[in-house]
Amino acid sequence: MPRAARKQQKNLIQNIAVQRMWRLFERAKVELPENPERSRHYVQLIRNISMRNRISIPREIKSRICKHCYSFLTPGYNARYRLNEGFVVITCEHCGKEMRYPYKKLK
Repeated sequence: MPRAARKQQKNLIQNIAVQRMWRLFERAKVELPENPERSRHYVQLIRNISMRNRISIPREIKSRICKHCYSFLTPGYNARYRLNEGFVVITCEHCGKEMRYPYKKLK
């Protein structure tokens, strides 16, 4: 198989993997109020797809997943969002761990 064809096939597989991650993300969002365990299972599937295809999880998805217990985070439902000195501090209500993301203040 020529190099260009392999590259094209790899890009196609990665695009399909990203589409699946987004679809599972949407399903996890819908399932969280009714069935949190199923939502957590969807997050685990997102991680498995990412690791299997060696691609990173998109930032919008990654920021809504707890880095410690891998539960789907929703503000006000199972996560607490706070602004603290240039950081967004997200506290997971399931495991109690905090994640900090920097942000720029507007002048």
